[in-house]
Amino acid sequence: MFNKESPSITLRTLKTNYNMTTQEKFAKLKELDINAKLDSQRTQISVELEQLADSDPEGFEAAVMASARQTLEDAKALRVKEQLLNISNIISMSYIAKNYFNKSKSWLSQRVNEFDVNGKPAKFTTEEISTLNFAFDDISKKIGAVRISC
Repeated sequence: MFNKESPSITLRTLKTNYNMTTQEKFAKLKELDINAKLDSQRTQISVELEQLADSDPEGFEAAVMASARQTLEDAKALRVKEQLLNISNIISMSYIAKNYFNKSKSWLSQRVNEFDVNGKPAKFTTEEISTLNFAFDDISKKIGAVRISC
């Protein structure tokens, strides 16, 4: 984070910390950029990023690629959670967990929310996503087949 009194203190500290890898410096600069409040801070960070790229092009490229991969993973996780949010008040997630996965509601919730399980974020496998899609399709057919008569 930027120090309110002197935004460059954190950047100076970052510059003089020779123990940090290029990837760690990139991650810190990215965090500083996200939290920057002023255009002057963002300009200063851009200069630092350019210097970092010039000093270690391969390491910088690897850091950017790792950041892009993480962003993609975060977007995928958000998409799953967002999509389920639209229907979680309509359909029982507990029913889906029990009847389609033979698991508890908390197991399903861990994957939807990517809670840490054994030190890693819980995620759906490709097979589990297929099962989830099958569950929604199956439930929709069951609901669509219901006809009330008088």
